[in-house]
Amino acid sequence: MLPLGSDPVLAEASELRDELRRVRRAHAIDGAAAHSDELAATQRAFDELTTSPEHRDTLARALDERAASLRIAVTARAAESTRIRALAAAEIIVSRAARGGRELTSGEHERVRALRSQSTDDAWQTAIDTTQRRDTVLEALGSLRIRESRKQLREGLLQTDQMRGIIAEAVPALRLGDPVLLVGETGGAKTALAEHLSRAGLGREPELVSGYGDITSAQLIGTHELRADKGATVTVFTPGPLLRAMTEGRPVILDEVNAMPPEFLKRLNRILQLRPGDELAVQEDAGRRVTIAQGFAILATANEQTPHRYRGLDRMSAELVNRFGANTYRVHYPDAGCDYAAFPAENGLLAVAAVADARGELPAHLTPDQLMRAARAAFISQQVFSGQHGAGFVDYVSAEREIDGRPGLEETVIAPRTLVAILQKVAGSAGEITLDRALTRFVEGIMHREDRRVLALILEGQGFRIA
Repeated sequence: MLPLGSDPVLAEASELRDELRRVRRAHAIDGAAAHSDELAATQRAFDELTTSPEHRDTLARALDERAASLRIAVTARAAESTRIRALAAAEIIVSRAARGGRELTSGEHERVRALRSQSTDDAWQTAIDTTQRRDTVLEALGSLRIRESRKQLREGLLQTDQMRGIIAEAVPALRLGDPVLLVGETGGAKTALAEHLSRAGLGREPELVSGYGDITSAQLIGTHELRADKGATVTVFTPGPLLRAMTEGRPVILDEVNAMPPEFLKRLNRILQLRPGDELAVQEDAGRRVTIAQGFAILATANEQTPHRYRGLDRMSAELVNRFGANTYRVHYPDAGCDYAAFPAENGLLAVAAVADARGELPAHLTPDQLMRAARAAFISQQVFSGQHGAGFVDYVSAEREIDGRPGLEETVIAPRTLVAILQKVAGSAGEITLDRALTRFVEGIMHREDRRVLALILEGQGFRIA
C-alpha cells in the first residue's frame, strides 16, 4: 500500500490498486470472459490516475518513500532472523551433546552462551526520521510477521514463545528416544505440537493413534489375520502402528492417551522404558523379539483430568506419569497469564494468520477491529474455561457459579482451533457470512445451556451481536 498521509490522490491510487488486484484474481479464477469489462475499466481508471502529469510527482515521491521504508523493514526483519538463527544454533549444539549422552565441553558452553546472548542489530531504527516512515515500517514488519505466521499455521503449528520453548526442550529428549507427554485443555494444539516435534524435530513422519475406550494392545502392537495364499488360508501376523514405529525408527503419537483402556496403559508402562537399541518381546507374535530402531520415540497427549468435562477419560496412574519424568509439558492456551485488561497478542496473531492471504493482507470484509475483538473474546473464554480467573472474571460467571466457585464454562470454549475455524468460514464466504452470524451459529450449536449463556455474554461484551 502507498503511504497515504492525508493526500486524496494517494488514497484513490491505493483503492484502485487493491480493486485491480481483486478483479484480476476473480478474472483468473472464474474465466476470461466473466470479468473482462470490469478488469478493463478498473485498469483504465488506474492508468489514467497514475500517468496523469498532474499527479506524477506525488506518486513518484510516495513510491520512493515506500521503497525506502520497505528497505528499513527488510533490514529490521533480517536482524530479527539473525537473532532467531543464533538461538537455533545454540539449541543444535545442546541437542548434539544430549544425543551423544555427553556433557557440553567448555568451548561449547562458551559458544552456546555467546549465541544466546547475541543482541539484535537495531541500527535500522536510526533511519526512521518521520512519523509517516515509522508507520509504514511498522505496517511492513506486521505484514512480514503475518505472512510468516500464516505459513506456520498452514504447516500445522503457530510457533508462539510457549511452543518454541517446548520444542527446544523436547527435541533433545526425543532424539535420545525418551517419551514426551503433552498435557492441556482441548483445542490447545497439543496434537499439532506433537506432529511438529515428529516432523521438524526428528525429521520423521509419525504413526498417529487416537485414543478411544475399546482399543486393545493387540490393535496397537499387531494381530494375526487370515489370508488366502495359493488356495490355502494362512495366518499372518500384521504389525500395528506401535510396532511399525519401533521397527521403522519413527515416532508414534498416542493422542488422548488417557482415553485408552487401563489394560493398554499397564502394558504401556513397560514400553515407555524401552529406548532405541533395546529389544521387545512381541507377545502377540509368539514372543518374537524385535530390536527398536533409532528414531523411535513416544509422544503422548492428554486432556486435563476434569471428569465432568472430558468424559471417558481415566486418571493416569502416578506410575505411568512418572515414566515421562521431566519430559512432561503443560500446553497452555495462548496468552496464558495475560491480564484481562491487556490485549491478547498471541490470539490476535492467530486470528490474523488464519485469514490473511499470501501477501499478508486481510479480506476486505473482515476488518482488523473485528479480528481483534474476536481474539479478545476467545482469550477471555479460554481463561474462564481453564480456570485462570484474573481480574474481570466475575463479569463472565453466573451468580450460581460464582457461589460454588466453579468456572463459568463447563464444556465449551473458543479454543485456538475453534477461533481459526470460525474466522476461516467467514473469510471463505466471499463476504456473504458476517462474523456476527458465524459466532451466532457457533453459540447456537452449544448443547450446554449455561455455556451458551456465558459465551453469548463474553461475545456481546466485545461488541458482537448474538441473535
